[in-house]
Amino acid sequence: MLATVLGTVAVAVAVVPVSRPAATVTLSVLVALAPLVGVARYRPEQRAPWLAVSAMLSLWATGLIMETIRADARLTSGFFIQAGNLVAACLVVHLFRRQRQRTPEVVARPTRLEALGHRADQAIVGCIVTLGAAQLLVTGLLGRMTPTTWAAVISPLDVVLACLLLRFVASRREMPPAGVLSISASLLTCLYDTSVTASGWRITTPHSPLNVLWVAGACLFITGALHPTMGEVFSPAMLRTRRTESARLLGLAPLALTPLALYAIGGTGPGVRLPVPVYLAVGAVVGILTIGRGAQALLGTERRAAQDVLTGAANRRGLGTAFDRLLLDAAADPAATTDAPLLGRLCLIDVDDFKHVNDTIGHAAGDQLLVEIADRLQRAVGPHGTVARSGGDEFVVLLSTGAVHPDQLLADVFGPPFPLVAGQARLSRHLRASAGWAPVEPGSELSQLLADVDVALYATKGSGKDGVTAFHPALREDVLGRLALVEDLRRLLAGEPGAGSLQPRFQPLVRLADEQVVGCESLVRWVHPTRGLLSPDTFLSLAEEHGLGARLDRWMLTASLTELARWDHLGLPPLFVSVNLGAASMLAPDLFDAVLDALTGCGVAPDRLHLEITEHAELPSGAGAAALRALADLGVRVSLDDFGTGYTSLDYVLRYPISTLKLDRSITEPLQREQTSALLRGVVLLARSLGLEVLAEGIETPLQQRRLLDLGAQLGQGYALARPLPAEEFVAHVRALHPPVPAPPCPVVDATR
Repeated sequence: MLATVLGTVAVAVAVVPVSRPAATVTLSVLVALAPLVGVARYRPEQRAPWLAVSAMLSLWATGLIMETIRADARLTSGFFIQAGNLVAACLVVHLFRRQRQRTPEVVARPTRLEALGHRADQAIVGCIVTLGAAQLLVTGLLGRMTPTTWAAVISPLDVVLACLLLRFVASRREMPPAGVLSISASLLTCLYDTSVTASGWRITTPHSPLNVLWVAGACLFITGALHPTMGEVFSPAMLRTRRTESARLLGLAPLALTPLALYAIGGTGPGVRLPVPVYLAVGAVVGILTIGRGAQALLGTERRAAQDVLTGAANRRGLGTAFDRLLLDAAADPAATTDAPLLGRLCLIDVDDFKHVNDTIGHAAGDQLLVEIADRLQRAVGPHGTVARSGGDEFVVLLSTGAVHPDQLLADVFGPPFPLVAGQARLSRHLRASAGWAPVEPGSELSQLLADVDVALYATKGSGKDGVTAFHPALREDVLGRLALVEDLRRLLAGEPGAGSLQPRFQPLVRLADEQVVGCESLVRWVHPTRGLLSPDTFLSLAEEHGLGARLDRWMLTASLTELARWDHLGLPPLFVSVNLGAASMLAPDLFDAVLDALTGCGVAPDRLHLEITEHAELPSGAGAAALRALADLGVRVSLDDFGTGYTSLDYVLRYPISTLKLDRSITEPLQREQTSALLRGVVLLARSLGLEVLAEGIETPLQQRRLLDLGAQLGQGYALARPLPAEEFVAHVRALHPPVPAPPCPVVDATR
């Protein structure tokens, strides 16, 4: 609406000459106030540049108002206008300096060819600025100046500023509407300056038709300053350049025309031209550099087509080219092929748990790590191979016969920690990687090799990650079997027939002081229709990898609570049941609601449920913490399983409402041979100081049980006490130790809490 009104005013000025002085004065006042109003209304983060814009417009407006009011004030008004031009030049310099000083994006490092192209860009800008400065200096020293025309020496500066602004616009990735309006107004003002110089006057008379240009420019300035996007004009988003060669070449177009424009204004009004050979020489240099820049851009485009944008490594196309070159080189040397049928190795590398890096540190830090990994791989491979990024956190490395073995490659790259910057913090992080490789032989096809190394990588991940596996045909059958198992599990959880059944097993948790059963841990088993009884180690990791972990946990939670409620009605003592939560459940946003619904639906009191979380899967900070705290407030207890073997034991104790530490069997096993353990004694003392209960896993002998009791462990679990039992056998085991008790009334859980 504002733009329409102001445009109408500009048209009226052009049509009705008598209105030009009043319109010039009015618009000059409004244009000086508009940036201040915009700053007060929208409160942009970058206020200083907008205040500088207001100062620039105020100086220009003062000069024009003085000229309009007093015809003999051209010398003074010219001083104000040139002061505004100086502020404008400082703003342009500020924009380019901020662009160079801002935090760089994580992009592939430029090659030598790209670096040469960037230097050519800088040389072209330097030639243009030097030519404009030379003409400005010569005009100032030799120009036909009078009190009304002395300010014409700045016209070359207007031309250079206009060309630099056009280059700035052409190379931007994003440009908010307020930025488009403001820069358009600046270009119109530069056109106004050069037009009045060409007419022989630096300061026009109040009724001059050229004042229409100033009025139109003022309308654009006001609209831009009052636009809601004015806060984005000097933001980092506006300073972000387009990373394309076409944008860089487009930005050179106005610079290539600058020598001609400077030559044209040098012969008008009071302007003075430099010798013609100077313009020809600068034009020739700029032309040659621009043509060379275009050739470099074409070569760069061809290279980029085979290159990953982020890391600079090859992409699938580049990998295919390198693979074909390897086969052609081998075919050109039949003797080498005969003597050494192994032409090389194709290796697929996947960074383990890279998603946790993005979740815990941020995607910018993750991009830094990917760039560093690609650089390390390239340095380790050297001239004996090609590094490609196939997507995400996967890299494909084609190794020739002279390259390092994949085992050594992973040790060299992932052995040292990776430095990274997260915000203001400088961190160091160790990464693990899984890899699979296959030999490259005469007649090999890249598509088949990629399938083979994918199978080998899958086998590495299935065996615990952080390793390297060589492909052999038997792996394919194993991997296909694992994938088929995943599909069967998916069908089972969906309730489809023919996929078998899940059955819980219950291992008693015993109070060591009197060997009384106080609860049980619920452990899942899968009765498969063709593979028989499957242990959790066979399919739990597959469930987590393929997004089925949370569904499996919830099935176990409901099944376990249902059995607990049934045991109460059978007269068993008031036991508790401990149910495991995997990483997927901890990351689920509805964890609290799912647990509360299960408790309510089964009629079990919250204090009868223990939830076990494990350290083996590193979780983002705060994952599941709020849900577990809310459940703990209801009475649900939380146990930390496998304490002492995972990522951050003490961090988990502080992060979550832990009530029980379950000591891993690797910590309790030495007590089968040793009388005591300083480590165990320290852990028990730590638990007591934190008010936590200690449960020892892996009790295999009565002697080990007594020693754990002497060290202060309250609860125990292990084959010496009881194995995991089916529900009916667990009932019989508990009844053998405890006489039946009357069935308690079904408790009611307040679901509104």
